[in-house]
Amino acid sequence: MINYESLLNQLDSQVDTLLRRQVLDCSSSEYGGIVNPPDGMAGGTGVSSASTMGYAYLLEGSRYYGDSLLVERILLLAEFGRRVRRPSGCFDLIITNFDSSPDTAFLVKAIGPVVKAAKLAGEDGDEGAIQTAESLGEIIRTAVPGIVAGGFHTPNHRWVVVAALALAQSLYPELGARETIEAYLAETIDINSDGEYIERSASVYNAVCNRSLRIAAQELDRPELLDPVRRNLDMSYHLIHADGSVVTSISRRQDRSERVVPARLVDSFYALGRIDNNGFYVAIADWLFEEGNNEIPWVLHPFLEHPEWRRDDLVREPLPETYSKVYPVSGLWRIRRERASATVAKGLTTPFSLKYGNAELSSVKLCASYFGTSQFVGESFSREGDRVVLRHPGKGWHHDSPGYFQPLGRPVEPKDWSSTRMEREFLPVPPLVIELSVEEMQSGFDLHILTTEGLDNVPFQIECDFLPGGEFDTDGVATLGQSGETLFLKRGYGIYHVGEDAISIGPGESSHRMWQMHNSEKAPDSFRVLLTLVTPVNRVLEIRYGFWSSVTESIVSDL
Repeated sequence: MINYESLLNQLDSQVDTLLRRQVLDCSSSEYGGIVNPPDGMAGGTGVSSASTMGYAYLLEGSRYYGDSLLVERILLLAEFGRRVRRPSGCFDLIITNFDSSPDTAFLVKAIGPVVKAAKLAGEDGDEGAIQTAESLGEIIRTAVPGIVAGGFHTPNHRWVVVAALALAQSLYPELGARETIEAYLAETIDINSDGEYIERSASVYNAVCNRSLRIAAQELDRPELLDPVRRNLDMSYHLIHADGSVVTSISRRQDRSERVVPARLVDSFYALGRIDNNGFYVAIADWLFEEGNNEIPWVLHPFLEHPEWRRDDLVREPLPETYSKVYPVSGLWRIRRERASATVAKGLTTPFSLKYGNAELSSVKLCASYFGTSQFVGESFSREGDRVVLRHPGKGWHHDSPGYFQPLGRPVEPKDWSSTRMEREFLPVPPLVIELSVEEMQSGFDLHILTTEGLDNVPFQIECDFLPGGEFDTDGVATLGQSGETLFLKRGYGIYHVGEDAISIGPGESSHRMWQMHNSEKAPDSFRVLLTLVTPVNRVLEIRYGFWSSVTESIVSDL
């Protein structure tokens, strides 16, 4: 359960770290800045660290509550920011973006709540709070014109900019940012009916979007901006595994395929839970709070804005541990059966994955050595009764379809090779259409793989990639499941087990021995098991999960 006092301890620890990293040599060009260990530099966007110090100064119960040392350090950091900011009022994110409007918006969004709370505390005569509000407030006021003029890069940046400008406008109405705010909001929020934002980033940018829209809803008095937040929170729960980690294979951002507990979502789950009196949301916040590394100070933002929430007597609802949810617009099917959870997804080279306890089949991939067109990606997604069906058409644009080009009968300069390609007559070869049908079975799944059209006798493979660290047993062999290792399952069934958690696959097949099929994806960080076939293919891969018995060397239903 979320514990305000425990969060304050985490906050204090974070402040301790920041104070050690602040440059105190007055002869240094980085005097007052916060050094970022990965690059060894004190960048301008590091001014956002003033938010962590500000929370600690303002939140009663913190070891640093009302401590004048923090005010001195905040003012030092703000002065550093004034020296390094660009003439536009914007800051550099020194690892990639310079004179950056969106990264400055992140900074304003971070320090804005501190300025807001400090102004309130200053009304009660807190001199340190007054100084903090004035110093950080100047950075906000100076940044707004640059944010208004500067634009953005990625979809989530729009809502960060809106949140930052909404905070600034609320604090300083004379800034005149309303027109820009409305221009961004006129684009409408990039969320589909399933509850998925464009970037599909369950561990990073979902949290950024939700947090930004929460702030904008409050500062603009537009409660309708909370509706997409609710939709995303509903979907997010169904993407979380039993151990608290979340599906990231679908992400379009840097968190793709990472193992992450989405603790960045805690503040939005908690805030919406309190706003809506929703015990389900708050129970999820409790769970992620316990399982993940909490994002300080954002996890404390609801308590800074709403001191009355520090006394929490909201009744929690039990979280469902079994469900089957199809998201047709996103092309996703998520199944949870207590400790087991599976994902079926279109648009990916990893259309199926399964996690059971500590055993993880991170992907099942399909590929044929057919003109570089047959690494399976489900371009269509449909629910047919109890099954979900994905289909790979085996062709794309004209020059990506299987076949052969014809000569033009005239000189072709090397520099013109690409531009003349589409002028050539093309002799097509039938595309290899691959269909994957997934059906849930008792304690597992059947994957029906079917090829149509195309030519016969084409090498084909089913690739099962396991997260390393377990053991793989068949009737005739046992081996360690190590990164970069490949094994052919030629017949029968294989069981991959980590401790007592096990996943079985089969029956095996061996029609060729291509260790790395041409145009197939490599899997250097996985333990790879291959089943090899030739077209036409019409077969079922049986995947089951359960407890590993070292006595019978098999999967058992319960201990």
